[in-house]
Amino acid sequence: FQCTQQGLAELPDVTLTVFMEGTGNPIASITTQIAMFSRLCVAEELPVDGRCRPSGAGHYKISFAGCGVSHGLKGTLFAVGLREQCKVVRTYLNAFLDQNMTVRINFVGLSRGGIGGMYLAQEFWDISPERVLLNLLLFDPVPGNFVWMARLLDCCRCMNANRAMDVSSCRILGRVVVLYPHEPLPDIAVHAPLIASFPRGCDVEQDVILGCHQGALFLRPSPDTRLAFARIRDFLVECGSRLEAGTGHIAKQLDMSAEALANLLDEQLNLDAETARISHSPGGAATIVRHSHGVYLNRTHEALRMRLGEPRRMQVPGVPYYMLDIV
Repeated sequence: FQCTQQGLAELPDVTLTVFMEGTGNPIASITTQIAMFSRLCVAEELPVDGRCRPSGAGHYKISFAGCGVSHGLKGTLFAVGLREQCKVVRTYLNAFLDQNMTVRINFVGLSRGGIGGMYLAQEFWDISPERVLLNLLLFDPVPGNFVWMARLLDCCRCMNANRAMDVSSCRILGRVVVLYPHEPLPDIAVHAPLIASFPRGCDVEQDVILGCHQGALFLRPSPDTRLAFARIRDFLVECGSRLEAGTGHIAKQLDMSAEALANLLDEQLNLDAETARISHSPGGAATIVRHSHGVYLNRTHEALRMRLGEPRRMQVPGVPYYMLDIV
């Protein structure tokens, strides 16, 4: 399918913001920025069992703990529970559509929660783009499969890596942001991320960022966590979710002005720390890298500098345009 719906014709009746934590992370207590943004999101909370029937227009949110927390060992090993969580979101969406409302869904998910975002898009394959818009921010979507096993042994395509890889049938995707921290974990950790196929015509941004998996979403102030904070905050605000105006103490520590963040990313260009991280991808050959040098740190850095009024930097012979990239 070609995705042609870049936004609903009018302001939607309902904005539903969905948060999915990483496998072993709770949502009731704050261990990463996913739970933190769930707290900061100003909206009526919907229960995760799907038994409430919401009525009336407005802002709603639903926040899921990691599938290892909600579904125990099966959730930890096999991501059992992700599709169940997606069906809960579908139940609420159906309730809004039954009331003849238009709905904008803004989704933020980490690790296996990011895979949940891909499953959510697949769950909505039959939804008309005239009444629903789905925006996704997928933070290091990790299916939890060995790359060699998914490529060579999964003939039935039953592993999460292959089941989630293709979301091109979803017609309601609007904006998609996929963020990949560049630092690899040991292969035994089974944390190779997934690079998926999206519909033609939707607004897809795939960028490589600082940090290592969910460490980039920890609450300590550092270059990787501050960059992640800015990306998630901007996505939610730009897509129409509401955040508390006076953010809490932790959020204030992570927050920076655009200029301060751009300067922080400039400093990273001086660090020579090459890395390479393999991934699950449709072509089977995509690698997430940090080069020894670059014109910009990444696409976020480029966009930030241009937003601040700086002309686009010229390509330098022999220098990668982005230090952090997918090759």
